[in-house]
Amino acid sequence: MPGLLALVGAAGPLLYVLLVTVLGLLWGGYDPIRDSMSELGGVESPYGPLMNVAGFMALGISILAFAAAYRLLLPRDPWKAVATVLLVVAGVFMVAVGFFPCDAGCVDVTRTGTLHSITSTPQAIALPLAAMVSAFVFGSDRRFGTAWQAFSGWTGLISLSTGPVVATGTLEAVTGLVQRAGIGLSLLWMTAVSLKLHALARPGPTREPANRVERGPDRGTTSPGGR
Repeated sequence: MPGLLALVGAAGPLLYVLLVTVLGLLWGGYDPIRDSMSELGGVESPYGPLMNVAGFMALGISILAFAAAYRLLLPRDPWKAVATVLLVVAGVFMVAVGFFPCDAGCVDVTRTGTLHSITSTPQAIALPLAAMVSAFVFGSDRRFGTAWQAFSGWTGLISLSTGPVVATGTLEAVTGLVQRAGIGLSLLWMTAVSLKLHALARPGPTREPANRVERGPDRGTTSPGGR
């Protein structure tokens, strides 16, 4: 079961990126460099219901599956608990986004549009933070090396730093590109960790214990030839 959950966690981001790319190409006048991904599910989009259900909601379910695999397959650790909570927050709010399509141009006018803005913010913060916290989790798990720590920490930090740029419209002409880069990094991290967790879930003699403790000779054992 944990292995299947990890696979769902790996597949979700890939399917989300594919859907966003295809819908962006199909919608005439939509510019992925300039326009946000939320507009694909907005009131003006001809593909709004598809994006909201198969895009946002499906990705949210994938994040929740990843959170479950993360909790089940990693050793007990206070940092793991923090990261798991962050992943659950990201998943729940990503599902919620699908219920509230943004207004035209994603400029808040109606209550639904405002709720879209409210629900689309927590996961943009929680998922990168989960990646950053995971750097500490992987540091105490010998099945992960320093490369995983660096990858998690830097991916989360860079992804998180794109949020204010998108929120303030500092680079309005490339808002879509900046948003895709930020979320894409978090989803890349999620896919990579999910695949690692899936590998750890497979039974086999080569799996290394999460926290192996070296033990010395047993004092109660008599060596060959000894008394």
